[in-house]
Amino acid sequence: MFKIKIKFLTILLIVFSLACGVNSLQAKLVQRSSKKMPSWIGQNSEDKKKFYFSGSAENENFDKARKLAISDALAQAVQSMDMTMSVNTERIVSDTGAYLDDRTKTKTREVRLLDTKVKDVYFEKYEDAGKKSYTVHALVEYNKKDYEEEKVRLAKEYEQLRQTFTNRYAKAKNFISGGQYGDALTELIENLKIIYTYGINQTSQNQILAEINDILSKISFKNSYSVSENSGGINTKISAYFSDGKNIIEPCRKYAFTVKTVNNFSIETIYCGDNGKIDYVFNKVSYLKKFNYKLELDLKTTFGLEEDFYNGFSFRTVSDELNFLGNKKKINLNVSSDKKGGDLYLSIKSYLVQNGFAVVNQNEDYILNVKFNFSDTVKTELKKLQSSDTDLFISSADVTAELVSAQTGTQINSISSSEKGFGKTSQKSYADLLQKTSISIINSL
Repeated sequence: MFKIKIKFLTILLIVFSLACGVNSLQAKLVQRSSKKMPSWIGQNSEDKKKFYFSGSAENENFDKARKLAISDALAQAVQSMDMTMSVNTERIVSDTGAYLDDRTKTKTREVRLLDTKVKDVYFEKYEDAGKKSYTVHALVEYNKKDYEEEKVRLAKEYEQLRQTFTNRYAKAKNFISGGQYGDALTELIENLKIIYTYGINQTSQNQILAEINDILSKISFKNSYSVSENSGGINTKISAYFSDGKNIIEPCRKYAFTVKTVNNFSIETIYCGDNGKIDYVFNKVSYLKKFNYKLELDLKTTFGLEEDFYNGFSFRTVSDELNFLGNKKKINLNVSSDKKGGDLYLSIKSYLVQNGFAVVNQNEDYILNVKFNFSDTVKTELKKLQSSDTDLFISSADVTAELVSAQTGTQINSISSSEKGFGKTSQKSYADLLQKTSISIINSL
C-alpha cells in the first residue's frame, strides 16, 4: 500500500528527458537494460482489470532515479483521478514505498493507492567527461477496482469540504450581522485555509480576503498610562476592541500583539485577556518623542497560521503607535544658560514642535526646565594622510533637564548629562553642541 499526502492546488509533474532527449545528445550511452526501448514509456494505458502509469526520472544515482521514476508514475495515477483538489508538492521515495509529501504541519490530504505494483523498469546509463547519469522509466500497475473506490472516496471528501466551506461562510455572515467580529474572523480565515490547501472555491478567495481585512480595519485601541514607581517606567493599560467607528462592539479576546519600536524592531509578544485588556510596563521611555513604541496585531500567532499560508496573502496591518503623554501637548519651556540661552531655546523648541508639541509661555500641561552650563571650546589638530593638518574645535557643556506636570507639580522625568559638539570652527562646534543637547533632551525625557 502506498500513501500519498498532498496539499495545494495543482500537480507539478516533472517532465524528464527520454532516451532521445537532451541528455543523450550531450552524453554517451554506455548501457541500457534491454536492446529495445519499451513501448509503454511516456504512455498511460489500461486493460480490463488494471491501469498502467509510466513515470520517468534522471539522476546520477541509479537507485534514486528509480525511486523518482516510480514516484512520478504514482503522481500521474493521482492526477488521472481528475480530482478538483490536486497535488502541488515534492516527491519523496523511501526503500519501502513512494509517496508525495509537502513536509509541513498544515492539514494534508491523503490519497490511498492500494494494490499498486511496479510492473517494469527500463534504464539507460550515460557518461559525459567521466560523470555518469541514469535515465530510468518505471511502469506501475493499479487495480481498477481499488482505483474507482478511491476516486469515489475522494469525491465524497471534496463534497464534504465544499459543504464545510459553505457552512462556515454562512456562519461568518451571521456573525458579522450580529457584531460578533472575532467569531466571523475565525470562520473566514478557516475558509481561506480551505481555499489555500485544497483549491476549493478559488473564485471566492479575493472576496474572503477583503472581508477579513475589512474586519481587521475595525480593530481600535484605547490607552492609558501611569508612572511605575518600582521601575521608573510606564504602566500601560491598553484595550483592544472591534469598533464601528463610534462605539465599542466587542473586545479582541486573547489576541496576540507584538511590542515594537517605531522603526519595527520587535521586543516581545504580549496577549490581551478575554476582556481585550493588556497591562504592560515599558521600562525605557521618552515622553517628549512623538512616539516611542507601537503595538501590532500578530495575526499569525493569534490564529495559529503557518508561515507559508500567512505570507501568501496581503493581510491588513493593525497597529497602534503609543504616545505616553496622551493628547496634552502644551509645554512651557524654560532655559537657563550662561551663554546664548536663546539659541538653545530655539533649538529645543524646534525639536518639540517636530514631535507634535506646542511651546507656550504659561503653565498648562507640562513644564520643561533646562539648565545649560557651558564649559569651554578647545582647539585640537587632526592629522591627515595626504594634506596639511586641519583644526578641530570641541565645545562642551553640562546639562540638566526635568519634565514636570503643570497640574500637579510632579516631576515626570529628569536627566543629567555632559554633551560635546564638534566642528571646524568654534561657531560650528557650538552649534553642533546645541543640536546634540536638544536631541539628548528629547530622546531622554
